[in-house]
Amino acid sequence: MKVILNILVGVGVLLGSVATVAQEDLVAAAYAGIAQIGKQWNGQVNAATQALYTPLQKEVGSQGLTVHSDIAYGDHPSQTFDLWVSDAGFREGGPVLIYFHGGGLTGGDKVSAATDNLIYSNVGKFAARVGGIGINANYRLAPEASWPDGAVDLRMIIEWVQANIDEFGGNPENITIMGNSAGSTHVATYMFHEPSQLADGPGVKMAILSSGGFAAGTPAYYGADATLAAERAPLGLVDSYQGEQIPVYLWSAEYDPANIETSVAQMYAKLCQKYSDCPMYTQWQGYNHVSHVMSIDSADTTITNAMIRFYHDVIGE
Repeated sequence: MKVILNILVGVGVLLGSVATVAQEDLVAAAYAGIAQIGKQWNGQVNAATQALYTPLQKEVGSQGLTVHSDIAYGDHPSQTFDLWVSDAGFREGGPVLIYFHGGGLTGGDKVSAATDNLIYSNVGKFAARVGGIGINANYRLAPEASWPDGAVDLRMIIEWVQANIDEFGGNPENITIMGNSAGSTHVATYMFHEPSQLADGPGVKMAILSSGGFAAGTPAYYGADATLAAERAPLGLVDSYQGEQIPVYLWSAEYDPANIETSVAQMYAKLCQKYSDCPMYTQWQGYNHVSHVMSIDSADTTITNAMIRFYHDVIGE
């Protein structure tokens, strides 16, 4: 219960304050810019979206938070993460959020240098600000990496958390895994591929799958055999999965590309068919493929409010 109270205190600080006029203007400008860009996705759109949300993130300080940068969880140079924690400490172990960035399985980074390292640090900062620990991770990329290396890297981080998070005040039994785009692909693969999981199961409380690509693609990662790639993709893994069910929050965006929207819808339908209850699902209006994640821990609290509600729904407090 103390952990929950810590989280609620943090939420009160974040959500109880009134956004300044300048912040409200930045939120409005971001929504208008995303709508003007519309339903398309490429590198230029990603850069333009970062330019819209970096000013919002600059309005949010990191006072009271500490980051431990580039912690290694494996031997590969890409196997590192940043860990965000509140300077206030914990009366008992805090929940842990592990975040995987996107990048088409071949690129991306845990922070974007073009945003003064504010995006995607905002995800880890949010977790720390509301009473938990945020882990913002890199992972091995194709073509050097191949299936299921992304899910294996996630398992390695979970193993690291189980062995080390006590030192930072975290609770190794209260882990949420989250990914956007290709990061969501790796999280979903971990969820539905038992050989990639810990020996005794997934070891996590819940998962957030944001605008994920769950169908086969990227031969450099899945392999050139289309049939085998389809079996390896998350949509191909769901039907045969016999392991522990993980509560999941699926979401997509109004301005997601059509293939992503289709992929998320297919995952939703498969999970509804597989389990007695359909997963939580939202199509976020006014956002594109990455802007929903970029809005986290800013004056635009739409996504953060939903994440908090999901967390408490699962935990039951």
